[in-house]
Amino acid sequence: MNEIRAGAVLNYVNLGLRIGVPLVLTPYMLSVLGPAEYGLYMLASTLLVRLYLSDLGRTTSTKYLSAYHAAGDSEGAARFLGMLTVLYSAAGAVLLATGLAVYPFLGAIFPEFTAVELSTYRVLYLMTLVNAALMFPARSLTGIADSRQRFAVPGLIAIGASVLNALGTWALLAWGWRSVGLVAFNIATGLLALVLNMLYCFVGLRARICLRGGWDRTLCRGLFAFSWWLLLNQLINMLNAGTGNYLVAITRGADAAAVYTCGLQIYANYFLLGGCLAQLFLPRVVGLVQRGASGAVQTEAMARLGRVQLLILLPVAVALIFYGQQFFTLWVGHRLGEQARLSWLVAVALVVPQTFSLVQALGWQISQARDALRQRVAITAFNSLLFIVVSYFVCQWWGIAAQAVWAACSITLQIFMLNLIHYRGLGLSPARFYARTFAGWYLWAPVLALAAAVIGQLIPAAGWGSLAARLGGLAAVYLVLLRTPMFRR
Repeated sequence: MNEIRAGAVLNYVNLGLRIGVPLVLTPYMLSVLGPAEYGLYMLASTLLVRLYLSDLGRTTSTKYLSAYHAAGDSEGAARFLGMLTVLYSAAGAVLLATGLAVYPFLGAIFPEFTAVELSTYRVLYLMTLVNAALMFPARSLTGIADSRQRFAVPGLIAIGASVLNALGTWALLAWGWRSVGLVAFNIATGLLALVLNMLYCFVGLRARICLRGGWDRTLCRGLFAFSWWLLLNQLINMLNAGTGNYLVAITRGADAAAVYTCGLQIYANYFLLGGCLAQLFLPRVVGLVQRGASGAVQTEAMARLGRVQLLILLPVAVALIFYGQQFFTLWVGHRLGEQARLSWLVAVALVVPQTFSLVQALGWQISQARDALRQRVAITAFNSLLFIVVSYFVCQWWGIAAQAVWAACSITLQIFMLNLIHYRGLGLSPARFYARTFAGWYLWAPVLALAAAVIGQLIPAAGWGSLAARLGGLAAVYLVLLRTPMFRR
């Protein structure tokens, strides 16, 4: 099994753990912590997870080191790593200083928090902030393995960290630990995984880092420009529809944030599922761009991966739409009551439009490989600013349901603008991409939805057993559809 296949398998194993474990632990956490403290914990954890998923330094090092590795320039790679470490250490220091400047105003930012809730969140905020500052230089070094397309060992490390985090969280809850202890443990396991990854890169792969090789001003300018636009894009994405729980917390309080966060958690898992394969292809995309591949060739590469993404995502989306309300009632209804239906609405509202973005995930890799992030950042910045401003009033005036609908509209607007302006500006063809990716699906996707509705009528909603039977029936229909000539059109 080659490294990409091994990486894909291990990524999906790790993904299964990262999706399955929170699903199992969330009802227990709600029972132990209560909705309010669970909402605070998830506010801190959402930021922590997004910082890990941003892969800012890892993406930068992967892109540049892929070129050095292809050229066989080990000395250049060592000097590049030295420059990258210095630059990202400085970025971490700036982030820490900025976060500390915001800290005194947390009370004004979250006026609906009680004194106890605000005190707890202040501690969680500081812990997350310090961890983020340390992550900047450390994660930039873990891209060494990705640039050499060595995915197996990092995948095993990620699986080990997920298992350790799950067992530790369950044990700490059983021993009576609260949100502060849980976040501290999550941070510790993440840092341990980073250390193990760096040991593999510098000991196992014999990578070197040179801090005394002098500064290549041209490379430094290019590296700074790429990192700057990548950083802006990641920060803007953190302000987008996926972090609406912060706006709910500001306008509605910690209890409402817990309701929104439960739906957001399913959306985040769906996002992970859609991005699992794309991250493995950045080194290959860099090579494709360096060889001067045409826009048509790059569009075709996007479509091939997009079709695989759609094979994975569409049945999950259909199951969420038709059986998600039953799932949320069984999952968190014991603590949220009728509010569990709102959590389901949040998940559906975010998942449906995001599917059209996730199937073109390789477009993000192409934008990075071609140093074409400036226009993308401008589009996402406009959309995020519009989302935040409108969300504040929508959530305050009309509540969580309206906020979920507006978040769906915001995602749709961003997809439309990226396709109309950004991808066409790169010489890609969004029309051809969608035609190739969705070929045949318009015929049998309605069949899958009809089958889900019929199965829902034949098997009444009851407990977990009936939900498993519904999902099993839908999976059987889907497997049959995969083998029909209609699907292969």
